[in-house]
Amino acid sequence: MLTWACGDSSAPVDRALENGVLIIANGAEPTTLDPHLTVGQPEANIMSALSEGLVVQDPDDYGAVRPGVAKSWRHSDDFRHWTFELRKDARWSNGQPLTADDFVYSFRRMLSPNLESEAADLLHVISGAADYSEGRIADFEQVGIAAPGPHRLEITLEYPAPYLLSMLAGSAFFPVNRAAVEAGGAYDDAANRWASVGTYVGNGPFLLSEWRANQFVLLERNPQYWDAANVALNAVRFLPLVKQEEELQAFLDGKVHATTSIPAAGLAEARQKRPEAIVNEEMLGVDMYEFNTRQRPFDDVRVRRALAMALDREALVRETGDDRKAVAGFVPPGIPGYATVPVPAPDVAGARRLLAEAGYPGGKGFPGTTILVNDFEPHRDMAARVSAMWQRNLGITVDVQAMSWKNYLQATADRQFQIARTGWLAGYLDPGAFLDILKSNGFRRETGWVDPAYDATIEMARGMTDRAQRMATMRRAEDLMLAQQPVIPLSNYSTTYLLDPRVKGWGRSIDGNRVYKFMSFASN
Repeated sequence: MLTWACGDSSAPVDRALENGVLIIANGAEPTTLDPHLTVGQPEANIMSALSEGLVVQDPDDYGAVRPGVAKSWRHSDDFRHWTFELRKDARWSNGQPLTADDFVYSFRRMLSPNLESEAADLLHVISGAADYSEGRIADFEQVGIAAPGPHRLEITLEYPAPYLLSMLAGSAFFPVNRAAVEAGGAYDDAANRWASVGTYVGNGPFLLSEWRANQFVLLERNPQYWDAANVALNAVRFLPLVKQEEELQAFLDGKVHATTSIPAAGLAEARQKRPEAIVNEEMLGVDMYEFNTRQRPFDDVRVRRALAMALDREALVRETGDDRKAVAGFVPPGIPGYATVPVPAPDVAGARRLLAEAGYPGGKGFPGTTILVNDFEPHRDMAARVSAMWQRNLGITVDVQAMSWKNYLQATADRQFQIARTGWLAGYLDPGAFLDILKSNGFRRETGWVDPAYDATIEMARGMTDRAQRMATMRRAEDLMLAQQPVIPLSNYSTTYLLDPRVKGWGRSIDGNRVYKFMSFASN
């Protein structure tokens, strides 16, 4: 499939097109391909081709889904009880039938306290799931997941969730093959390496064929996939190109069909040489800085608020030269019915006053501080601009440290940071997709911030059936959080990248994930 004639002078993307192979620049090297341990975009990009949940995102309408393993579904009037009819021709890549019991097993694994999956809280929408994952109950039969038959799955929710279908398209809800997982070790052991070449068993449109660390990950079409006849691509090749300049040059040299971004310095060149390939996509996400609130001086809310108030978000975002918009709230614009937090003007005088109250007048005595970022040029550049603004407005010195994607994830998970650049992309149109993760038992626990009043307000909103009332209550929760400033939201998530116009079915995405089964190449 990937062997081409020697002496062929055509570009690699042209030869790949002839062979039905899509080549994608994927940013960093993935840390894992276990869907229950996936936390970042480089991993999710690949996982969405290897596995399939009950539903898949609709590439033409990011607020909708299409059938996946489930061929149909129904729900109660209050959106708490859901029944999914699974297709009988769904199979694992080893040819074994995929049944409702596989989803029950997978959800139990995802919620296992020992696995400590960072994304387990996404399943807390299910009745009893939070109690099980946090060890308050040990009997999984008390969790609202049941398989009354091999092709019927029933899910009972903790609270009404009209947006459940969009949640189910995410990797946290992907099934895993029990035999493959347990052949690699304990099912709830995060060190289990079952998700490797030769041992990976998935149910998606593609198979894990080859993985050469820091070189590429190659997926090939899965003949066992239930809809294999309608999968046009023969393979997808992911290249871990970390540097933006490297991505741009690879595209201009005809080595990749798509990049993740375009460096600001290279945008003019891209416009000159490949204007038809430039794509700008606004996603439902937020770029921000988070504090380690368990560490001095960021355990003091006055310090956190002072640093936030001293930033001119509009100026910082404007200097990037891209299409992002400044934000002040954790929930970005784009969710119908939700009133986003307006962006305030910087209040340098107020920030200096708060910093002085905290014991650091004019920045004197402020401890050495570092912003941790993953090694990606736009993140380094923005952190440098933020640091310079704090130096100018508050008189404090803040360094910037860049780490590889893998080391960055480990450092933030272990809370080995003071301030860290981070981001969040949501897969469904609801403020809970953002605000839920900052709960004391939420997905983003690395800040160490806990507020019972915030948790209680989120819980109150969850039980509301009146949408307007629920949206207003969620906004109150956001205001509570921002008053304590465990994070500094900076901009929405917008990206400009390059895409070969011959790639069809790429679609729109609010979280950056793609559904490769719908992709194909236009004929020359």
